[in-house]
Amino acid sequence: MTDLERELAETLREQAGKVTPNLDAAWAEQQRRQRRPQRRRRASVWIAPLAAVLVVLTSVLVVTRVATSPTPVTPATPGQELRLAKPEYISPMILGGMGEPVALTDFVGQTDTWASYAVSAKMPGNLFCVEALPKKPTPAGSQYGIESPSCVRLSTGTVRAGYVGKTGGPLPAGKAVYLVDPAVRQLRLYDAAGDLSQAKVVGTLGRDRVFLADVKPGSPPVRFEVNPTPAPPGR
Repeated sequence: MTDLERELAETLREQAGKVTPNLDAAWAEQQRRQRRPQRRRRASVWIAPLAAVLVVLTSVLVVTRVATSPTPVTPATPGQELRLAKPEYISPMILGGMGEPVALTDFVGQTDTWASYAVSAKMPGNLFCVEALPKKPTPAGSQYGIESPSCVRLSTGTVRAGYVGKTGGPLPAGKAVYLVDPAVRQLRLYDAAGDLSQAKVVGTLGRDRVFLADVKPGSPPVRFEVNPTPAPPGR
């Protein structure tokens, strides 16, 4: 073999060594890839139950918090609802059997200074009326601008009837009068906002008591409370 042939053979052997695959390295890589899914499967075997346990614990915690948290308490609206007939103007000419009047208050009207009274009437039915009379009577037109008397039909409830004052009425705005069962000693009134007005006894009509209260104009009483139970000592 010539020197040229010998060099050519050596060169071919070197090139063959470079392109020959590394079988050991290839086998190791194949084994590693086969083991990876097994590891993933083993991890999923314990991760799934753990997730389920966490879900159950979270649900129990939420239920426990809901069960132990205090229920919001809505403040009770005091008293009972006022359900009274609406007042109507009735001509004094057809009213009969007017009882002894109970003085309510004085106020300045459009033409004069007036005095308000509560009265009862038997005709044309059992009525509770509020009328205004001028403090200094004038010959004619003395009741100009005053819807007097304004009457309310009686009911059988604890509060028999009521009238809330207004501009142009026989009772001024800011006042309210109620005819109440004789057993009532105290009368509390509440408007729609829950604001309290304390009424006071000003007289009687028959056996029933007449209560007069200062109220907020434009916000009439809508609920009432009678003979409230006093708070225990120390409160």
